[in-house]
Amino acid sequence: MKEIKVIDLKPGMEDVDLVVEIDYIPQNSWSIVFVKDETKDIKMIFSEEEIKKAKEGIKIKIKKGNVTLSRGQLQLNPHPDHPIEFLDSKE
Repeated sequence: MKEIKVIDLKPGMEDVDLVVEIDYIPQNSWSIVFVKDETKDIKMIFSEEEIKKAKEGIKIKIKKGNVTLSRGQLQLNPHPDHPIEFLDSKE
């Protein structure tokens, strides 16, 4: 099976598994994070617990995520039963 990349994501996709890097966390954001791979970036919504762990440059793994269109912008959403896996930390 072909490894999926951010550039391949389309609205309505489900069960998306991929590894991305946290690229940008907007100031005063309580849940919005931008993640990227080598092809593109995409907006994600993190839970309150996940946002506490989020740091720019950390790689994360998404399992069974889905892709939506929010205000004309693609958004990657983690599956509620599969929390974001933080693969490394920049402590």
